[in-house]
Amino acid sequence: MIRIAPFRALCYSPKKIKDLSKVIAPPYDVISKDEQDKLYKKSAYNFVRLDLSQEADSYEAVPRLLAEWQSQGILERDETPAIYFSSHRFKLKTGEQKTRLGFFALTELQDFSAGAIRPHEKTLAAPKEDRLKLMLACNAQLSPIFVLYSQPKQTVHIILSVAVEGMTPFIDTELDNGDAVKLWRVTDPAVIEKVQREMAEQTLLIADGHHRYEATLRYRDQLRSERDPATGDEPYNFILTYFANIDDDNVVILPTHRLVRGFTHKPFLELEEALQTYFYVEQHPKTPEGKSSFLKALKNAAKKHRVIGASFKRDPRYLILRLKNKRIMQRLAKDLSAPLRELDVSTLHLLILEHILAMPPEQQVNGQTIRYSQDDELVLQALEKEDYQAAFILAATKKEEIQAIVAANETMPQKSTYFYPKLSSGLIVNKIDLEQQTRSTTS
Repeated sequence: MIRIAPFRALCYSPKKIKDLSKVIAPPYDVISKDEQDKLYKKSAYNFVRLDLSQEADSYEAVPRLLAEWQSQGILERDETPAIYFSSHRFKLKTGEQKTRLGFFALTELQDFSAGAIRPHEKTLAAPKEDRLKLMLACNAQLSPIFVLYSQPKQTVHIILSVAVEGMTPFIDTELDNGDAVKLWRVTDPAVIEKVQREMAEQTLLIADGHHRYEATLRYRDQLRSERDPATGDEPYNFILTYFANIDDDNVVILPTHRLVRGFTHKPFLELEEALQTYFYVEQHPKTPEGKSSFLKALKNAAKKHRVIGASFKRDPRYLILRLKNKRIMQRLAKDLSAPLRELDVSTLHLLILEHILAMPPEQQVNGQTIRYSQDDELVLQALEKEDYQAAFILAATKKEEIQAIVAANETMPQKSTYFYPKLSSGLIVNKIDLEQQTRSTTS
C-alpha cells in the first residue's frame, strides 16, 4: 500500500526573489563543473549553492546557508500542509510542444522487498553516501525523486485540475530553455483525501532519484535507531516525491547515446568481420548528406526492428546494426530475463562493448570510458573532434519495456532511460521537522 501525505513546502519568497529563473537549477547530478560555476555567478541565492555546494566542507556549509536563507526570508515555509499540483510545458527537438502534469507530495518510504515502490536502474555507492551526509547535516530533502504510476483514466490529474481551476499559481516561471513551470497549492482536505485514496493501491516506479531514495532509506533507519520507537508518521519515514502518470502521452523518454573510448584498437577488417558475424550491417557514407540519411534510416528502422547506430573513428561510414538472431543474446546473457536481454542497451553493452570490443563491465562503469548524451548529432560530432573511438546511437526505451523489466523484479542498466524534462531543483524543498508528525492517512 502506498501512503502519501501533504506537507509544508519550503519555497523561495516572491517578495525577496523577483525572478525565479535566476535561482532555480538543474538537478545536481547533471550539472557539470562549468555549469556549476555559471549558476554560482547567476545569483547569490541560486539553489546550486545548497544542492551542489562548492564549499570545502559542504556538509557544514549547506545547513548553515539553508538556515541563513530561512532567517533572511529568502526561503519561506508554508503554514498549511498541501499537495502541490504542477504543470510543465516543454518543447521536443522536433518542435512538438507538450505539457506534463504531475504533483508533489510526501511518500512513505518502503524497502524494495515490499514491492510497492520499485527501482528500475542500478545505483553507485558514492552518490548515495553524499546525499545521506547532506540529509543528515541539514535535515531536509532538497530535491524530489521522480516516480511513475499507472492510471489510464487520468483520475488524479482530473481531481487536481478541477481543484485548481480558476486559481492563480503561486509559481509561474519560464526557464532559460523556454520551458514554463506552474505550481498550485492544494490544501482542501477532501481533495487531498481523494488523491490519497487513488494512490493507495498504486505501484510506484522510480524514474529518477534512485540514489536519493536509497540514501533516504538509510537516513530513516539511522534516525529510527537514535530516537523513540516509531509510530510510522514521523517525518523521517517519508520522502519528497514528484508523481507523473506513465499513461500520459506527455511523459517523454529520450534515448541516451554513448561515446566510447578505452578499448584496444581492432584492425578495420577484423572489426568488420566481427560485426557482420552477429549483425546485418547497413552502411551510409560519412558525409553531411550521409549523416542525415543515416539518422533518418535509423529512426525508421527502429519502428520495426531493434537497431543500433554506430560510428567508428576513421571509418568513412555510418553503420546501422540489426541483430541477426535473438539466440546470440540468449547465449551471452543466460541470467537475464527476456525483456531485459532484448533491450538495445543490453546488446550494446554485452555483445558489442564486452564481447566484440573486449571492454569488461568494470571498465564500462568506471566513469572514464563512456560519455552519455541525448543529442545524436552532438555525439557524432564529438567523435570526430574529441578523444573517443566510437559513437553509438540508440532508440528510446519504451514504457512497456520498462514496466515488463520491473515486473520481473530486475533493474535496467545504468543510463538506459532519460525521462524528459528533468525536474528543476529549487522549486520546492521538504524541511524535516523531527518533532512533527506527518498526516499520511485519510481523515
